[in-house]
Amino acid sequence: MTRNVLILILIINISSSFAQENFKEYYYQIGTKKEIKIYEYVDKNNPKRIEYWKVTTNPKTKIILTESFTTDFRLYNIFEEELKVDGAKIISYTDFEKIDSGENIRINGIIIDKDVYKWNDKNKYKYSVKYKSLKYGNEQFIKERTKNSFENIDVKGTNYSTLKFMDEYEIKSLDSDQSYEFYQFTYYAKDIGMVKYQRYHPDGTTVELELTKILTENEFKNLIKKASR
Repeated sequence: MTRNVLILILIINISSSFAQENFKEYYYQIGTKKEIKIYEYVDKNNPKRIEYWKVTTNPKTKIILTESFTTDFRLYNIFEEELKVDGAKIISYTDFEKIDSGENIRINGIIIDKDVYKWNDKNKYKYSVKYKSLKYGNEQFIKERTKNSFENIDVKGTNYSTLKFMDEYEIKSLDSDQSYEFYQFTYYAKDIGMVKYQRYHPDGTTVELELTKILTENEFKNLIKKASR
């Protein structure tokens, strides 16, 4: 093998590694110790609608645990993923449904497809989960993702360098031929994670969640205490 060919192979390998790191930099980061951050998102079109995503990162297990809460601090979803060589893979999925008595019922999903976020893939990929809804019966949740572009965006007065995705969702009833589909554009900022999404529903409504602040665990607990008074 000639020297020029060896140099060319080295350049290709370095470029590939760099591209992977570029994609990875825009996802949630795992540091040297276990961390908990709470991302507060507010709907631009309905400021009364707030979501809190409690993100726990563990460097020993390479696992990211996301617990999602509604405006009134009700836990509605738990999403667990593991960081692999090629990207983030879903390893567990749990929904919660609030029944008439006020009880929050846990619904565990069965993982079918696993790709949540790939470090270097411009093709469409997906994760999907099967579960049994208390209201709608057996369903399958499918999310397909395609890299869209790199963009600088302004969110609540802060400028972010972001990686934009096109996300397509489908909720299929496994007991009938019915399904519900919608799509969104999702923006991930360097070293932060998701800072915005624009979700478009078939009825014409739009949800625009924007990152307003990142809270500590104690700040989040104080918010819950204050709301319960």
